[in-house]
Amino acid sequence: MDETAVESPTRADPTAARLSEVVGGPLGEHAGTHPWWTPTRILLGATGVALAAGMVSKSACVPSGWGNEEQPYAELCWTALAGRPVTSAGPPEVTGLLERVAGLVPGSGTVATAVGLALLLAPLLLLATALLARVDPRRPWAAAGWAMAPVLVVHWLSWEALAAVGVAVLLWGWTTGRPWLAGVGAGIGAAVALPVAVALAGVLAVGRRDGRAGLRDRFDAVLAAAAAYVVVTVPGRADLERADVGSLWLVLQQAGHTPSRTTRTVVAVAVLALAAAAVAWMVARTGRRGPRTAAGAGLVLLVAAILVSGSAAPELGLVVLPLAALAVRRWRDLLVWQACEVVSWVVTGWYVGGAIEPTVTDDVRAYWLAVLVRTVGLLWLVVAVLADASVDDDAVDVGGGEPHPDVDLLTDAGRARA
Repeated sequence: MDETAVESPTRADPTAARLSEVVGGPLGEHAGTHPWWTPTRILLGATGVALAAGMVSKSACVPSGWGNEEQPYAELCWTALAGRPVTSAGPPEVTGLLERVAGLVPGSGTVATAVGLALLLAPLLLLATALLARVDPRRPWAAAGWAMAPVLVVHWLSWEALAAVGVAVLLWGWTTGRPWLAGVGAGIGAAVALPVAVALAGVLAVGRRDGRAGLRDRFDAVLAAAAAYVVVTVPGRADLERADVGSLWLVLQQAGHTPSRTTRTVVAVAVLALAAAAVAWMVARTGRRGPRTAAGAGLVLLVAAILVSGSAAPELGLVVLPLAALAVRRWRDLLVWQACEVVSWVVTGWYVGGAIEPTVTDDVRAYWLAVLVRTVGLLWLVVAVLADASVDDDAVDVGGGEPHPDVDLLTDAGRARA
């Protein structure tokens, strides 16, 4: 494939090709471009729609001002921005400054504060879309996996949105030769969601496409990340040692097998070492530098960190999303993972909110199901990334004339079309 060619999702991905039939089918041989409607502008519009849908999804809690004890969880409208997190682990105390800024919005009370914080976060998420669309010049449409994601809709009203934006800055900064900026993004992201620090290691393990990323650039990125992390967490950061919602450790604890701190540490080190080995194999196998490999390396390590984390709120899916959008080639895999995330989010909310009444006292099997489904989805992403690295060919041009079992021949053009 031409290095300068822009990849069209409807020509490279079977799922996108089928979905595009409702608007005329895959990109045609003689299709032109619009001088104003660039991929970035279209994706910004799609992001705006997703953010609006996310706000509407929380509207069930507005009449009560998130004041009812279990209603936000039972009706799936909880948000940490309104003081209703699903876990005991809190964000860095610097978020209190953002809450004071949000207080400048007319009105008072929890609803006004939540709206003010939403108005602060929305531009940052739009910025993330613009950055992700520019990470890989060949694949600007890969950012659609972020801009049009169900995970973005249901989770963007959370502090993890800051971490997701940090990941987007990390990817854009590193791949465009701005290691200091990449480090700042990673440091801010890690201050909100610590697993981002592990993702930084994965991204830095891959060289930039121009091959100019050396030891000095990596050192600069790590130094900037450490500085940003310290600055954000100086006022204080929540430290939760016990297992909390979303954690596999909590499942073991509820099953009567409470692991010691030493056991948890050993298992975490082993899992992260296995993930690091998978990243090393992937980089060696592909022999590629560039955005997709960097995102894939970060994704594998981030997933490993989430799986061994003591607290893994459903909102952490939003932190995975920027890496997944750029690392995973096929939309089918993205949709499978997001389906698992959404199902897990729903079951978790119903479980915490008491909407799922167990037939046996202290029956926690519903929570176990939520964690299991989410784990399967995360592992699906990892397998998809590693499987993609194991093949030598690049994207298949679905509409480019190759034989395909699900295509029809256009009699007037002689080209295959999904």
